[in-house]
Amino acid sequence: MGYDAAMYKNTVNIYTKNNLKRSLMLLSKNDRKKIFIVIIIHTLLALLDLLGVIIIGVIGALSIAGVASTTPNSKIQNFLSYVELENYTFQNQILFLALFAAFILIGKTLTSIFFIRKVTFFLSRRSAFLSKELLSKILAQSLQGLNNRSMQENLHAVTSGVSLIMVGILSTFISIVADCILLGIILFGLIYVDIIIALATLLIFTSVGVALYLIMHRKSYKLGLEQTNLGIESNQRIYEILGTYREAVVRNRRQYYSQEIGDQRMKMANNSAEISLLPIISKYSIEMALVMGFLVISALQFQINNSLEAAAALSVFLAASFRIAPAILRLQQGMVALKTNMGGATKTLDLIESLSDMSLPVSTYDSVETQHIGFKSNVIVENINLRYKYPSNFSLKDISFKISEGESIAIVGLSGAGKSTLVDLILGIISPDFGTVKISELTPIECVTKWPGAISYVPQDIVIIKGSIRENVALGFPKNSFSDELVWNALETAQLLDFVHELPNGLDTYVGDRGVKISGGQRQRLGLARAMFTKPKLLVLDEATSSLDSKTEIDVSNALRLLKGSVTILTIAHRLSTIKHSDRIIYLENGEMKAIGSFSQIKDIIPDFKLQANTYGI
Repeated sequence: MGYDAAMYKNTVNIYTKNNLKRSLMLLSKNDRKKIFIVIIIHTLLALLDLLGVIIIGVIGALSIAGVASTTPNSKIQNFLSYVELENYTFQNQILFLALFAAFILIGKTLTSIFFIRKVTFFLSRRSAFLSKELLSKILAQSLQGLNNRSMQENLHAVTSGVSLIMVGILSTFISIVADCILLGIILFGLIYVDIIIALATLLIFTSVGVALYLIMHRKSYKLGLEQTNLGIESNQRIYEILGTYREAVVRNRRQYYSQEIGDQRMKMANNSAEISLLPIISKYSIEMALVMGFLVISALQFQINNSLEAAAALSVFLAASFRIAPAILRLQQGMVALKTNMGGATKTLDLIESLSDMSLPVSTYDSVETQHIGFKSNVIVENINLRYKYPSNFSLKDISFKISEGESIAIVGLSGAGKSTLVDLILGIISPDFGTVKISELTPIECVTKWPGAISYVPQDIVIIKGSIRENVALGFPKNSFSDELVWNALETAQLLDFVHELPNGLDTYVGDRGVKISGGQRQRLGLARAMFTKPKLLVLDEATSSLDSKTEIDVSNALRLLKGSVTILTIAHRLSTIKHSDRIIYLENGEMKAIGSFSQIKDIIPDFKLQANTYGI
């Protein structure tokens, strides 16, 4: 147990240092200079604090001397002479010094608030920029890279994660540095005034501060890390039950999810309560240290000096404590917050670091392109090889073929044959281990960058957003970047024209969250309309008619056949009726291309295909 605790402590310390460094390195060189300038400004403001404390100490000493009808000590007289108040009456000296101290301390506080606000806004804007940049890099990955993390982990990273880095870590770090400078300057001033007070103050407050840090810093880091993990897991579970509600009802697992999510939220509530209590413990500890300090210094001063000098020394201590105690409290709370935020930001920093070598995608225009001038919808696949090491050893092996412009190609095979993987390679969603894919003589990614909208894809599972029919068809484009004519044309191809015309609000009809207000077949056709929105030259269909009834499937298939010659169509389908009119068929089995040819040729070569065709009378 001792070894494990020591190892954990060492790990926390390493992560703390690394996380702070990694956070700072996310800022540009110019931004780091700005932060350095802010720290210098805080140093100058701390000098004002010292001056205010000195003046309050002088006021206390003058008050005691006035009450006792004695002459102030030489240091006080020298100070009064320096500020040209030695010839004024006692009452006027007190009045001028009090006004001056109030002006300095209030002015310093207001100036600090101004710069803290500036820094907070500066880092918040950097947080928004970092969030945008990180999301761009996440989306620029291949599908393999994207699937290395859960949806909730990516969501946390681009939202709470970047905020924890910029505001939670860097802003807190600046505040900690500012308070350290303030404490250092005030203690230096106390050494000049009275070394006994300085040493006693340093010993008492430092002891309490170090003790609190040692007790809380590991705990706060652990709480922050655990809170982040619990939040991600809880959100993932909520996402699961909402996405699989029908299955959960049938399997009677709703209460299981409620209980599990409730347990996770309870743990989060306990962690949140503990995190909230840490600053409160610090507050009362500092208050006790202040009382202890007053008692210790009183005992020392009344033992060493006469009552007047002891009272004057105590007034200096109280004046200094007026600024020291809040600074130490802020410092302690800042350290706890810094540790907590570092724990919460670790996953995001790891993600940013893993994507550091990735270039940002090229900016795109928001206008809808439908002409695709210069694009050739021919596809060349040469010696494609890809192996999945996890969760299985499935691989695609030495696949090569060419698709000419205007051809209609189907990819068939049993489940697990590699059909969808091959399509992902053709679309550039994943990259092969060996071999190349060329569309219009470019890689797929180069192609979609140069001719956006020239290639369209219809997945088997259509994702419908919570919006109108218009917004779902034109998904990803601003409202003012297209005409309704494009939407209606796409709906006509998808055999949805009559359905939408009959709706009371037409294109403005809301389909509900995940399209719950329309049928499964209508959702599938809405996905097809989305694909046809940009008038593509290469259309890839992955079981695009699987949710359609027989009549609608025939209507959609007839509409797609009208595109033959002008649009290259690549189809994955289990229903042989969907692909019987394809120009050529590629048959896959266990990641290998067993045959390519016409429907009748594949029947002659592949017995299983022939048996399936005969079963359905094709």
